[in-house]
Parts: sequence; structure tokens; C-alpha cells
Amino acid sequence: MKNHLSPLNVLVFGGTGDANRIASELLVRFGSHIRLQLSLAGRTSAPNLPDGVPVRIGGFGGPEGIVKSLTSDRIDLVVDATHPYATQISRHIAQACAQSSVPCIQYRRPPWVAQTGDNWVSVADIPAAAKALPTLGHRALIAIGRRKLHYFNELHDCWLLVRTIEAPNQPFDLANGEWLSARGPFSTDREQELLERYEIDVVVTKNSGGSASEGKLIAARTLGIPVIMIDRPALQEVDYAGTIEDVVLKVAQHHTTQ
Repeated sequence: MKNHLSPLNVLVFGGTGDANRIASELLVRFGSHIRLQLSLAGRTSAPNLPDGVPVRIGGFGGPEGIVKSLTSDRIDLVVDATHPYATQISRHIAQACAQSSVPCIQYRRPPWVAQTGDNWVSVADIPAAAKALPTLGHRALIAIGRRKLHYFNELHDCWLLVRTIEAPNQPFDLANGEWLSARGPFSTDREQELLERYEIDVVVTKNSGGSASEGKLIAARTLGIPVIMIDRPALQEVDYAGTIEDVVLKVAQHHTTQ
């Protein structure tokens, strides 16, 4: 068993602004008592990175690859701070940690909750969102990331404003609409101006939570525009934290028990 004064080896699975904040906060709180590594899938060519944190970019090759990395790097604790909708990697992380007997903390920021004046239509997934779209509007802002956009290919009677950080990485035929490259955070005023300029009458989004992309929901509420809200997937059966401070406290508990 490791001496409790030895640095705690922590692997943070990231790709989100929250993961960067978690890594930075852990460095501030624990300093030399923690050894951090931030893992990114590499899907974004120019990701924002926290200062002073070693970064690993690229996939692991499934749960088996993660197990090998946890073992070779002698990881004491994993923090899964991937996107709430990155279901495959979260499942692989949980499987690998269980197989390796390495504790895992899954961070998920609180989801958005409908407010007075909101007109949300909840759907289970992206295919359901594409099916519901023509019943609610004909000029849509699609803000779901760049994957699985092909489900909207057949909506010939709808005009789509597809906003992503980078170009879609899967076959996607945007015959009737426009692709907009943009990286948040987006202010409410900016979002309202966008919706009005493009005459958007329905918004399609995932319930990612957080303030960086909440502006479009507030703008839609103000303009009386319906929102197709894609529900969150189920959490993995690992330890869970809903705030960054909770993550820090749980890491501290693990450090004192090493």
C-alpha cells in the first residue's frame, strides 16, 4: 500500500471545460501531493488545455487499453469528466476501473431544468429529435455537436443552421441550410440575435447543463421558440460528483486513505 505522503496518481478523462477546471483546481489544492494526467480523445484539433497539466491525446483501444494504461502508469484514481453524452467512453472507463480495482469518480454537472415560459419537448435520442423536428418548426438551430448529424439528412422541408466547433466528422448532407463554426461560451444577447437573424423557430440541443451554452435556452424562452431537448443517458455505476468541489473533496478522501 502506498504511503499517504506519496503523490496520488490521478488520471482525468476530459474533453470538456469542466475537466480543465477540475484538473487546475486539483493542482491548486494538492500541489506536489498529486500527480495528474489529462486524457483527451483528440476529436478537436485545437482543444483548450489547462496550464501545467500533462496531456495524453488519443484513444486507448477500448476497456482493455484503459486497463493497461491504469496498470502501467500506476493510477490510483480516475476522474471521468467527459461530456455527459459521451456514453461509450464512460462505459469503457467504468469497466476498466472495475476490472483494475481502481476507484472512479464520474463528474456530471447538473442538467438544465425547464423554467416558467420554456416550451421543451423531451426526446430520448438524436433520431427521435430529428423525427420530432418537422412537427415543431421549419427553421432549426441544431446544437448537438458534430456526431450523428446524418439523422437530419432527410428533412428536406426544414432549413437547418448546424452549429459545431469543427466540421462534421461523419457523412452529412446539408443541402438545405448552413453550417456555422463557433466555440462557446455564448451570451444570451448573442444567441437571441442569432435566432432572430436566421428566423429560427425551433432549437435542437442536448441537456448538457452548465452556463456556457445556456444562453440559447434563455433566448428561446424570450422569443417563445420551442426547444427539442435530448435527454441525458444513464450514469455509470461508479462514484458520482455533481460539482467540482465535490470532486476535490472525494479526491482528498482517496488521498488520505492511500
